[in-house]
Order: sequence, then structure tokens, then C-alpha cells
Amino acid sequence: MAKPSTKVWDIEKHTEAKHAILKRYLQAWFPILSSFNDRILYIDGFAGPGEYSNGEPGSPIIALETAIDAARDNKRKTNAEILFLFIEKDKERCEHLESLLAGRTLPHNIKYIVECGKFDETLKSSLDQIDIQKKSLAPTFAFIDPFGISDTPFSIIERIVKFKRCEVLITFMSGFINRFKNHPNAI
Repeated sequence: MAKPSTKVWDIEKHTEAKHAILKRYLQAWFPILSSFNDRILYIDGFAGPGEYSNGEPGSPIIALETAIDAARDNKRKTNAEILFLFIEKDKERCEHLESLLAGRTLPHNIKYIVECGKFDETLKSSLDQIDIQKKSLAPTFAFIDPFGISDTPFSIIERIVKFKRCEVLITFMSGFINRFKNHPNAI
């Protein structure tokens, strides 16, 4: 799919499949990590507007609702703080996501930040502050799902996974790779 030029757009089948995988994984990740840690972090590096043209939830809403369900699950009560960092560089999409989230009532232990900016620049700044303070990143799940080819340097991802209990799910469209695999300069 080409990068959409509108604030919201129709959801595609491959996106529905990605969201199903993400939700299923987070249904286990949130309860397990929040049982053993005081704070956990979910990062959505390319958050988008939070919904699609027919109201289907986007990855930020799916992740947030999955965490809320996990926090309310009587079998695994937790007081762990669950932080969400939603990063979106498109101002209109960022504002749309903020408006979707503003109307929600969240459990006391779930908090979010919507950051309007580029994923790599935003995360580099946050990671630099952690390094300066000689702190450690809380156990983290980072969902990195850019449109097409992203100029995100792999060094940012490397910095995330160097911390204990940090995971990254990166998606990419195989069509973009296949298009260039027979290029004469391909490795």
C-alpha cells in the first residue's frame, strides 16, 4: 500500500491480519510483564490516526484496549504502571489520535503520551535522556509498522533491544523488498 494522503483511510486485509497478530501477542505480553515489573512500556512508532475510515481500531487503540482488558482481568490483578508512547509524524493524524484517546476513561495504572514527531528523532531523544541519567528502559514492546520503506536507522532499534526485557515487532511490506531484489546493485 502506498502511503495514504488522507487523515484516515480504508483498512486492508493485510492490516487486519497484522492487528490480529499484535492483539494476540499483547494478550499474553501485558499480563506476564506487568506481573513481574512495576512499570512496562508500549511504543507505537508509526501510530497513525488510531482508527480507519469505517471506525475500525488502529494499532494504538488495539494495544490500549488489550492492556485495559489485562488490567481488569481478575486472575492477574496488577498495579504495574503501563505506559504508552504513540508516535505519529503527521499533525492531522496525531491530533485525530489525541481526540480519540481524550474521551476514554482509563484505569489508574494506564497512561499514554501522543508525540507528534518522527519515530527515530523522538525515540533517539528519549533514549539519549535515559543514557544521560544512567537509567534503564522499562520492559518495552515496540511496534514499528511504517508505510513502505522507512528511513528509520536500525541503530534506534538496536538501542531498544539492548535493554533487558525489551522486544520489537517490525513489519515491512515484502513487495518493496521483492521490487529491488534483482537490482544489479543488490547484495
